[in-house]
Amino acid sequence: PRTVRLASGFDMPLVGLGTWKSMDGVVGDAVKAAIRCGYRHIDCAHCYDNEAEIGAALKELFDSGEIRRDELFVVSKLWNTKHEQRDVERALRHTLAQLQLEYLDLYLVHWPMAFARTEGVAENFPRRADGSGPMWDFEAPRADGSPGDVPLEETWRGMEAAVRAGLTRSIGASNFNQAQLAAIDYVQVSTKSGIPIAVNQVESHPLLPQTSLLDFCRARKIVVTAYSPLGSPDNVRARTDSDPSLLGDAGIAAIGASYGKSAAQVLVRFHTQRGVVAIPKSKTPAYMAANLDTFDLELSEAHMAELEAMGAAKPFRYGPNGGAKGHPRFPWPEYFDSPEEAAARAAREAAREAD
Repeated sequence: PRTVRLASGFDMPLVGLGTWKSMDGVVGDAVKAAIRCGYRHIDCAHCYDNEAEIGAALKELFDSGEIRRDELFVVSKLWNTKHEQRDVERALRHTLAQLQLEYLDLYLVHWPMAFARTEGVAENFPRRADGSGPMWDFEAPRADGSPGDVPLEETWRGMEAAVRAGLTRSIGASNFNQAQLAAIDYVQVSTKSGIPIAVNQVESHPLLPQTSLLDFCRARKIVVTAYSPLGSPDNVRARTDSDPSLLGDAGIAAIGASYGKSAAQVLVRFHTQRGVVAIPKSKTPAYMAANLDTFDLELSEAHMAELEAMGAAKPFRYGPNGGAKGHPRFPWPEYFDSPEEAAARAAREAAREAD
């Protein structure tokens, strides 16, 4: 299959175009090229600062008759400054205006931790008085004087309201761990909303197969989307010379050669064969087409096991997110622990189990 059925009842294409780090002047042409070579799923976000150009590209294609709105699956994400329930709908309406759409197919909470609330939409990373940042939600009270901390449950109620308002067909999460997914799943049950968590989007690739999280999500009918499925090769800002290269990995290349496919095609198929959505980013039409031309590939059980085992012993993250560890809802603090912090964390967990 080329699509996966969401718990909300809608079908989501298994391969989409990622737009993170796609700059103005490039992203519009990339979106048009992707749609022209067969993509029907575009992944966006407010904080990527490129939704206006994507919207102009989509309108051009709609106006020319090359594609209809109902043929596309468009995703965007609620940014960290808009977690208060009162802000969710307004943030989504801004995204719709930028994309020139009447509704989204999927709207995700971009991160489980919130920044300090901002009134407008331009300031994505609020700063403290000394210029440091980002400033967290709990560091300043709300407008009514109540504590600034924004529970996940409150944000999720705003997401549910967006579905009821017809602004998005499905809702989900991004960068949530299992406990955080359970927290908003509880809201679904307790409010009897009938609006399920459709998707959890996380970094994933053979060095970070997310096996445990995938099993958790499958049991709850939550579809997983993998960002950076090729290992984020263009993330120059975060990459170091010592980082492993998935596209340059000899083992992955050998697997691809045995099927007449490239390493990138193997990496995309690694996800979709597990029922995981992959959103590789490219601005080159030939690479876009190749990433989509993977559904005829059936990786053997041995090759799937080999790929999944690459990150089993020591997972590797390309995302430079350790700076957010100061928030209590940062989803994977243990990954960025120093040796001393890791030892202290292990001691706390051992003490908790002993109790």
